[in-house]
Parts: sequence; C-alpha cells; structure tokens
Amino acid sequence: MTNSISISISMTQVAQIEQDFLLRFPGGLQDPAWLALGKKHRSIRQAMAMFDTVLSPPMLAAAIAQRRYGEVIEACRQFVGRCTTISTFEKMAFRNYLAFSDVHEPFVRCLHALLTRCDAASFDDFVDVLLLCRHDKNANAAKWPLVTAFLAYSDPQQHVCIKPTTVKKLAARLGVDIAYQAQPAYQTYQRVQAMVAQCRQHSTQLLMDNNITAQAVMYCTV
Repeated sequence: MTNSISISISMTQVAQIEQDFLLRFPGGLQDPAWLALGKKHRSIRQAMAMFDTVLSPPMLAAAIAQRRYGEVIEACRQFVGRCTTISTFEKMAFRNYLAFSDVHEPFVRCLHALLTRCDAASFDDFVDVLLLCRHDKNANAAKWPLVTAFLAYSDPQQHVCIKPTTVKKLAARLGVDIAYQAQPAYQTYQRVQAMVAQCRQHSTQLLMDNNITAQAVMYCTV
C-alpha cells in the first residue's frame, strides 16, 4: 500500500515533541521510568508474533481454502485480549461479535484481504464486516482501536493504531487535519499514518524503531 496523502509537519514541531518527551523521560527510550511503562505492555510482542503464525496471510489463505475458521477466530480472540491499545469495553464487544458464528467466514475473508493489501476497499469491507452484528448494541466491534490494531501489530513499520481521543489531541497540536470520523474511515487512517511517518522521518533525538514506539512517544506529550 502506498500512502499518497500529503501532510506537512515541520522539524521544529517534532523537535518540540521530543523535548517534551525528554523532560518527562530524561534518559529517552532507555529511561528507567519509560522501560517500566514498557513492562506493562509486554503482551505486545506476543500479539505481534501471532501475525507470523496463525494470523499470517498465507495461514489465513489456507484456512479460507479449507474452510477452517475456528483456529483463526480463536487466535483473533486471543490477539484482541492481549492488545493494551484496545479497551475492556471494545474487547467485550469483539467477544460478543464472535459469538455470532455466521460472521466467522466473512470476517476471516475480510481480515485476509485487509492484511494482504490494505486499500480503501479492503479497509471499508473490514469495517463493514465488523458492523454485521450492530443490531446487538453489545456486539458492535467496528471501533478505531480494534480495526487498526490488526494492521499495526501485523506490520508496525508501515501501519498505525488509532485511539481517537489521543490521536485527535496529537493532530490538533501538530495542526494536522486528519478528517476524523467516528466510524473508521480509510481517508482518516491514511492521514494518521502519514502524520506518524513524518514524525519518525523528522525525529533527530529519539530512535523510534517502529510506529508503535513512535506513537507511544508522541502520545506521552499530549
């Protein structure tokens, strides 16, 4: 996926974010307090590892071909359970959503398409499949953190995870119009993705190894 969205963030703005982060964590990404925070999110590595095995595109394709959805659904349930970026309420909604077995096949197919190409069509289809159970107010799983977690943890170099309140504060600080919509939308996703990419590109004081780290750093400053 190529992101053609143009976002303008200055090096001065990024330097200020880095300075604010360093005021709180003088040792940077090796600061003891920062590392202590990281320990609370150790499950991230376990969650990311699932996209090298049962949730990898080849494994998803094989499951679809063999109509073997149970293992994938259980893996998705475990993945969401391990994600610290997804709230307890959103995790419960996803569990309730998966309780409707008739959504399993379309969900797995749309997840495979999303992870394979992540374009406007596959993004919208993934949101739509998560809306299939919206008649049950406790099973509406189409929320920003959940939709984007599958992308961010599958490829943290390219993708981002969106927590609406925090990302809106960050965009306001940087003067970036992310065209925010309450329901996940591809245009907004691309704009946030471009915003994070520019911040990493302009960073001079912190070595942010992926977008998960970059977003954590930026979110600490808003």
